[in-house]
Amino acid sequence: MSIGYLKSILENGRNIVCLLGRGPAAEQGCDLYREDFSYDVEVRYGRSPSEIVNSTFYNNRPEVFYEFYREDILNRRGEPDEVNFCLKRLEDDGKLRGIVTRGFFDLSRRAGCHNVIHLYGNIDRNFCPHCGKIYDAEYILSHKPLPLCEKCGTLIHPGIALSGEMLDRRTMNRAIELISSADILLVVGTDLQSRLGSMAKYFTGDRICLINTTDHYSDEAADCVCIGNIAKIMHEAYPVSLGIK
Repeated sequence: MSIGYLKSILENGRNIVCLLGRGPAAEQGCDLYREDFSYDVEVRYGRSPSEIVNSTFYNNRPEVFYEFYREDILNRRGEPDEVNFCLKRLEDDGKLRGIVTRGFFDLSRRAGCHNVIHLYGNIDRNFCPHCGKIYDAEYILSHKPLPLCEKCGTLIHPGIALSGEMLDRRTMNRAIELISSADILLVVGTDLQSRLGSMAKYFTGDRICLINTTDHYSDEAADCVCIGNIAKIMHEAYPVSLGIK
């Protein structure tokens, strides 16, 4: 389907909610699921990324966990790109009501977006499990080998959700409420069968617009589908000339 149709929807739409998948971050190289990255981690640590990002591993081997967290997550966080800034433009123009994402690199918020719901946490909200004090990524990077709370001395918990931990139900409920009240659902960088994309089941609005790098059989459920380079598609669909400073 043409980018022109997507552009028309975004220009004329209001009450848009975005499901932001890992596609844009992957285009930047911020992708923990690439085979070459997993292989490299296993060579260096003797474990896969999924084994390290686990609550048991974090509790039993915190120094190794934080070495991985710093070197292979925080130092690979990348910078906001065209996708994130286009979403900010949509928000500034009063069209985008919020973003729901499983990503934790915090790219959209760093681009200036305000209502971003991180289902799996984000790297700039590391917290003390004892007193609740919040620490950004820079604090974790600069406090080695273990980042301790400067207020109470407790080991800081990473901002991302670890395997084996329960997701925050209030955060999930906020996401469901946001999606269910939208008129347009913009699905970016994921398909409708993924864990994130499947949240489209809560959508009862008018149109689903999907932008992804590759096609998928579930695309037929969307009203508008654009396949290709995500950043390029977003730029063409909602360029700077639409009133963005």
